Amino acid sequence: MIERARGWKSARVALVLALVALALAVGWSARPRTETPAERVDRITSELRCVVCQGLSVRDSPSESARQMRDIVAQRVAEGRSDDEIRDEFRASYGDWVVLAPPLASWSGLVWLVPLAALLVGAFVALGRFRPPAAGAREPSAAELAQLRERARREESLDLPLDAR
Repeated sequence: MIERARGWKSARVALVLALVALALAVGWSARPRTETPAERVDRITSELRCVVCQGLSVRDSPSESARQMRDIVAQRVAEGRSDDEIRDEFRASYGDWVVLAPPLASWSGLVWLVPLAALLVGAFVALGRFRPPAAGAREPSAAELAQLRERARREESLDLPLDAR
């Protein structure tokens, strides 16, 4: 019994140490730090779509247009403009599609919401199909079963063979 209590105590200590380590790691990664201009340029250009490649970010694209866009972003960062001002400048020139993650408030937000709505509707339909039958549903009586069987027999006797049709 004493050994079991010691085991629980050591497990609790290990759990507390793991939680403290996790809290320290989260706190360390979430600490505020100043971003260098080069890091800002990399972050902003990774959020913008290349106008030539369209599947790549400006940061990852090797095209001349992407290089020019990177230079413009670097110039705006050096001028001291905010990230939103830089993004808004590109949106004004190219539209919302130039941003790789379009804002949810615009019509392009439907691209994000329609699959979610379809998933919810599908889950609702699936749950409805797995729901138990209503409490009012009952088994048919013997007389009703006999009537149904007789009706099926009559309808089958009226069926003609396929080659006679």
